[in-house]
Amino acid sequence: MKPTRTDFVAGPANTLAAMVTNYRCGHCTGVVEALTTDETTGAMHAYVRHDDGCPVLTGAVSPIPDTFRAATKETRHDVTDR
Repeated sequence: MKPTRTDFVAGPANTLAAMVTNYRCGHCTGVVEALTTDETTGAMHAYVRHDDGCPVLTGAVSPIPDTFRAATKETRHDVTDR
């Protein structure tokens, strides 16, 4: 079965909120599809649905740059809008 999504976990709630709000895959139209809490660990997971053929799903490219951009988007706007 081909993967259809990626997921990420973040520590502070405000960081995860920024990532969920701002995440956009740079290689397809992927956005956060769901936010869940692991009942065992309490960790929150954000699931990103990607388009068929997205290179993130095959591991050809990393989702990390898009994730960092999403997590820091509010900070960058605050600094650049002054």
